[in-house]
Amino acid sequence: MLVHLHRLGDVGRRIGACRKGNTAVEFSVTMPILILLAFGAFDYGRAYVEGVRLNGAARGGAQLALYDPTDWDNTDKAEQAALEQYVGHTLTPEQTAALQVSAAAETFCACTGGMAVDCSATCPGGASPGQFVRVSMARTVPLTLPYPWTEGDGVTVNGQAVVRVR
Repeated sequence: MLVHLHRLGDVGRRIGACRKGNTAVEFSVTMPILILLAFGAFDYGRAYVEGVRLNGAARGGAQLALYDPTDWDNTDKAEQAALEQYVGHTLTPEQTAALQVSAAAETFCACTGGMAVDCSATCPGGASPGQFVRVSMARTVPLTLPYPWTEGDGVTVNGQAVVRVR
């Protein structure tokens, strides 16, 4: 019995002394994790950049109301301007319909404290409410890998801008 234990200890020492293949095993264990991290950084980096683009385009659409305050409640014009700002050129109706980006504009009036009121009403203290334009944009950015925490094959990114006209 003692001889068997001595041989077993001898085999254990040989296995511990042999380090050939450790690098290959460590590489095969860590490489899938590194690949997943790299694709995740790529995908969510693209989504972040897309969010910046959408915010900028929404700001461009909302600022259109500043150029013509008499036409501040023309939401169709603000939406079209935001989409054109997003792509960087004027769009035909067919091109607008083919875009994978949505834009929605709304106008509202609010008092200084942020309380939304009817545009013909007066704010507490007798002041007139401010007129605002809000443009919201959204796009689904496709992902390279199907991540377990996402639904579907993309992540929805939103952008928004609010401008006070008067």
